[in-house]
Amino acid sequence: MAMALDQGKVEVAGQIVHYARYIDWIVTTPLLLLALSWTAMQFIRKDWTLIGFLMSTQVVVITTGLIADLSEREWVRYLWYVCGVVAFLVVLWGVWLPLRHKSKSQSRELSELHERLTLYFTALWIGYPTAWIIGPSGFGWINQNIETLLFCVLPFFSKVGFSFLDLYGLRNLQRSDSETGLTTLPIVFSSFLD
Repeated sequence: MAMALDQGKVEVAGQIVHYARYIDWIVTTPLLLLALSWTAMQFIRKDWTLIGFLMSTQVVVITTGLIADLSEREWVRYLWYVCGVVAFLVVLWGVWLPLRHKSKSQSRELSELHERLTLYFTALWIGYPTAWIIGPSGFGWINQNIETLLFCVLPFFSKVGFSFLDLYGLRNLQRSDSETGLTTLPIVFSSFLD
């Protein structure tokens, strides 16, 4: 909405920086990691240290991206970009190793769901630093309009698409458990209290 109303942007070093994106991402991307973590730990006690680590590291990713975009000197922009990519790799490490291990310690169905979600999540989230580096803030291989389009499409699929797949997958898990006589619904709701 801010972009449509010609708000939430500023010109830095001849480039338009849509800082409203970053305000959105600093809230929504940690919440997506929370959702992925809760799915991975659906039937076990939540590891709040791991969840907090993933969410706070993601805040670092977004913050360094914003600082990179707001930097006027090119080398400073790339330095902040590299810091953000390193933090992003730490997030991916946490998702693919400890979080994945937790999902594998549970049912095969849950582990398979989490595996699909993690692949989907990773493929889309790699698009963000890629779009940034090939866009006007980076190498300038694509123009501002294409970058804006990418930063509209990527969040739609990484947020709405991911949420749909996650909820649909969890609903199917509950259905299959109810067919086998297991009751996971109370566990799902009580997991919030863990």
